[in-house]
Amino acid sequence: MSGFVGIERIRRVWLDAVQAGPSLLQGHRIARNIPRLEEAAGPNLGLVDAAGSGGVPLRLLVIGDSNVAGAGAPTHSVALTGQLAVRLSARRHRPVAWEADGANGATMERIRHEVLGLIQEHDPDIVVLVAGANDAMSGRSPVHWGSDLRAVLGAFLDPGRDREIVVAGVPPFRYFPALPAPLNEFLERRASRLDAVSAGVCAELGLDFVSFADGPPLGEAFFATDRFHASVAGYGYWAGFLLEVLQDRRSSDG
Repeated sequence: MSGFVGIERIRRVWLDAVQAGPSLLQGHRIARNIPRLEEAAGPNLGLVDAAGSGGVPLRLLVIGDSNVAGAGAPTHSVALTGQLAVRLSARRHRPVAWEADGANGATMERIRHEVLGLIQEHDPDIVVLVAGANDAMSGRSPVHWGSDLRAVLGAFLDPGRDREIVVAGVPPFRYFPALPAPLNEFLERRASRLDAVSAGVCAELGLDFVSFADGPPLGEAFFATDRFHASVAGYGYWAGFLLEVLQDRRSSDG
C-alpha cells in the first residue's frame, strides 16, 4: 500500500509540473471571459418554520465564499443557506433562524481576518463553513490553509456548548463546464490537497467534513449561467448533501 501511495504522489507531482503552464494560460483567459455573477439580493438572514411547529428557533450560521454569498441565485432564500434552512426546519420540526455571511472571492484567510470580525457576537447552534475554491485557484498551500481553518473553527469551538459544526469540501473542478482540461484536473488536485487537510483537522476536532469526492457527478443543471457557480437547483442539491450529514450527526447523538 505504501508503495502505491508513493507512486501516486510522484504521478501527481509530475502532472502538476506538466500541466502548470497550460493551466496558467487557460486560467488567465477564463478569468477575463467568464461572466461575473452578482451576489444574491435581499436580506442575508431570515426565519423559516417549514413544519409550522413554532418554538425556539435553531440558529444556523453559514460562512464562506461566493457560494454563501449566493452568486447564481436571485435571493438568499433560494441560495445555499436559505434552502438548507428550509430543509433543516422540516427535518428537525423546528423553526430555523438563518444567516449567510459570505463574499465573492473570499479565501479562508479572508474569512479568518474579515468575516469572523463581523459575526463574533453570534451564538449559533449550527455552523457550516463553505470555502476552498478560491484558495485552490490561488495556489494556497495546505499548511497555510490548515492554519487559517483551525483559527476559523476555533472561534466556534466551545466545550460547554452543544454546537454542530460542518466543513464543506470543494466541489470537484472536473465537472465545472467553464473549465477545460487540463485546468480542471490541475485545480482539482490542488483542491484535494486542501480537502485532505480539512478532513484531518475535522477528525482531530470531532467535527464533520462533507466531501463531494464520493458523490455522483455534477451535471449541467448544478451550474448557473456562468457555468462555474451553482444554480438554484445546484444549491438545492448542495443543501441536501449537507443536511444528510447534519441529520446523521443528530441521530448518532440521540
